[in-house]
Amino acid sequence: MLDQDHRTSVSRSASLRLFILLFTPVALLILGGAWYVGKERIEEEVALIRTSEIANVVMGVRRLDDELHTPLNQLRLLAGEDALRRAVETEGARELRELESSFARLIAYTGHYDKVRWIDEQGRERARVNNVAGQAQVVGPEYLQRVADTHYFKAGVQLPAGQVHVSPLDLNVEHGKLETPRRPVLRLITPLHGADGAARGILVLNVAGQALLDAFTDSLVEIRDHAMLVNADGYWLKHPNSALEWGFLFNRQDTLGNHHPEAWQAIRAIPSGQDELADGLWTWSTVYPLKQEDAQAASAPPTWLVVSHLSRQHLEALRQAAWRSVGVYMFVLLAVYAAIAVWLTRAVSERTRAMAAAAQAQAEAEAAQRVSQAKERFRLVVEANINGLLVVDREGRIVLVNPALAAMFGYAREELVGQPLDMLLPEAGRSFHAGYFAAYLRDPEARPMGVGRELYGRRKDGSLFPIEISLSPFRENGELFVDAFVADISERRRGELLHRRIEARLQLMMQTNPNGLLVVDDQGAIEMANPALERMFGYAPGELLNQSLERLLPVDLRQRHAQLREGYMRQPSIRAMGDGMVLHGLRKDGATIPVRVSLACFVEEGRTYAQATVIDASGRG
Repeated sequence: MLDQDHRTSVSRSASLRLFILLFTPVALLILGGAWYVGKERIEEEVALIRTSEIANVVMGVRRLDDELHTPLNQLRLLAGEDALRRAVETEGARELRELESSFARLIAYTGHYDKVRWIDEQGRERARVNNVAGQAQVVGPEYLQRVADTHYFKAGVQLPAGQVHVSPLDLNVEHGKLETPRRPVLRLITPLHGADGAARGILVLNVAGQALLDAFTDSLVEIRDHAMLVNADGYWLKHPNSALEWGFLFNRQDTLGNHHPEAWQAIRAIPSGQDELADGLWTWSTVYPLKQEDAQAASAPPTWLVVSHLSRQHLEALRQAAWRSVGVYMFVLLAVYAAIAVWLTRAVSERTRAMAAAAQAQAEAEAAQRVSQAKERFRLVVEANINGLLVVDREGRIVLVNPALAAMFGYAREELVGQPLDMLLPEAGRSFHAGYFAAYLRDPEARPMGVGRELYGRRKDGSLFPIEISLSPFRENGELFVDAFVADISERRRGELLHRRIEARLQLMMQTNPNGLLVVDDQGAIEMANPALERMFGYAPGELLNQSLERLLPVDLRQRHAQLREGYMRQPSIRAMGDGMVLHGLRKDGATIPVRVSLACFVEEGRTYAQATVIDASGRG
């Protein structure tokens, strides 16, 4: 009895040591992998958020800048109208009515302006038209105001002829008091002069600030709940909490600098940037209204800052979620492998206790008989098949291989028969294959192996190569066997890699070509335009996509060109366009440029596309 108890205790101790030996290395590997994956995942998530914040802030900056170009152009056109010149020169009643009609037409046409005014050199409103609920309303003489003390009048009358003053974005004031409800306004002012060169006051265009702020908010897409617009002094013009807005008009010190001094210090240091501080992730970019195209015409335009603030709580929640997700997977893997280790420990222990020489000899004899029967049945098919073919029994041992498979893996056929299938697999995948194989035996069916995964085989020399495998089960004398058809797809992979390289080179050629290139579909829509063509015509990257080709032509030529384009699509050829003619293109800013155009065509998926090479013939390079 004591001897039996001792043997039992020794057996249990040996089983425990075996379990620890099997479980500990892999458990440490799983823990280390989980830590690494968690760190990588958090870095990827934060990088995606950083990129998204920057992209949204840039969209807000561009939208604000774009919204001011049209008012500036319309102010210039209005300043040059004859009605305004006559009214300024004569100041007659009829001329003033004509001027008010011109102001009313502008408001009715656009709807984006709160009011249009002529203020004389003494600071008195001489003509004024308001936008009331979308309708132009002429203000009678008795309601015209004196605004000589306003900041925008003082700035406007000092401007040289032809320049424009852009006022700060603030709230509208009527008769010395802030208008209720609040009406944000941005004023564009240009000076007026008579024929004798004498000052005749200023022309003021009040841009509806709320429409500007709404357009800014709409462009933010993913950051509306934590984005803001501030002026150069840090006062909020737009904030998720509207109570903090317009503090400089109410003598409140609600500024970004007072609420977040560390962030304001970083923002003031550089015009655009991103920084993760103690209270979260800050992303900002400075808006310079009309800086690029109208810097010479605009006098000291104000600057604004588009700022997004992603709170520390949001970032911490993201990191914690990533760790929780990785932790769940880690504990599942540990539990699964612990179960496998327990199973392996029991299997090894029981096999050791139960193994006997006679049983082993009998098993080897039965295995040899099964191999012989399977080889005879499949010999003809196996020998003739040009693809790799092997047969394994339910224990995962190879019982038959054809010459094609042996050559594919660099073995002699005799070296493979009777060996475990795992010897043909990469070492990294062997630990998982036993589970996959056992699951397949529980529900065997003819199907491809490893759908959605890349499979690799391991040659005798240790090299790996990509393969495709199809599985097919069959039974022989009540025993389950599995056919595996193996194809070496190395050549296909090399062809795919070559194709991707060629495509990448073609794309690089398109992007770096100094000539303008574009592709147009059979409906005249632009499918592709390279950077050289976008710069030639003054468009931003991607702005021309899906636009009509005729957009790049002078207005008087568009209808005729559409007919010529349709004729070319019916009979396409490689040729120069407009041979012997001087061709012109229309830039985004309205300027025309002489161009030379060469045409070619190609057919893709049953549709005809035209390819045009456009060269700027003006000599500007």
